[in-house]
Amino acid sequence: MMSNTSFKDKLIVIAGGGYFGTEALISAKESFAKIILLDEFPDCKASKFADEIVKGIDLNKAMEVKANNVKFFICDAVRFLTDFLRKVTPDYIVPAIPGNLTGKLVMRWLEDQGFKIRVESRLVKEVLDDIPKSMVNHYDKNSGTIITSYMPKGRLCKIPCDQPLDFCPTTGKPKAGAMYKVLEHATWNKVKASKIIRSHKLQRDVGCFRGEELTSFLSCIDQIERPYSLAIGTACVCHGIMNIFSVL
Repeated sequence: MMSNTSFKDKLIVIAGGGYFGTEALISAKESFAKIILLDEFPDCKASKFADEIVKGIDLNKAMEVKANNVKFFICDAVRFLTDFLRKVTPDYIVPAIPGNLTGKLVMRWLEDQGFKIRVESRLVKEVLDDIPKSMVNHYDKNSGTIITSYMPKGRLCKIPCDQPLDFCPTTGKPKAGAMYKVLEHATWNKVKASKIIRSHKLQRDVGCFRGEELTSFLSCIDQIERPYSLAIGTACVCHGIMNIFSVL
């Protein structure tokens, strides 16, 4: 778990203003971070904490955010971040919208360059074959999405949880290792480019990841000759989500 003091003066982008986005915002604001909130709905739960509300995408205003200040942009979070990442690398990004934010961002990044994305069920199956079935909560061969967890589907984690490495506090079941390592193992040598970004836990049981890990991966794939296959996702010790697809 990261302490509040570690976020002082850091730029944190929160994608989604629902329950988890609100919890992340409260924690970040207590630490005197610079906060950008993104949500399509002007009356989202986190909106009441905004110091300034901006309709649409304004990157100049986004870069002017100050410490202990929340700028709320009413816009599509993926569209905003794709444009923003070309100019600025946030210290931390909080994925608080449905689905795999990193997957959506990488796909949009590539599509903006005119590249085509194609999901191949063969690749998804090959990765799934290297993940224990009990850890797979959901997969969709059409979108190339795989969601994994040490928590059985339908059960909820005990909150708070310090995410011990060797066992699940809720079920008592031993773990095979950190989930980010499990996914790194499953994708190794199956795709041309792979990145499982480690999620860090905030004070209020909300995850975030370092912006530099995503932007460095974007710089890396910009150098790869097409066609190639790719896996991108985030994972903490207990849970993970990723997308697998080909770039044409």
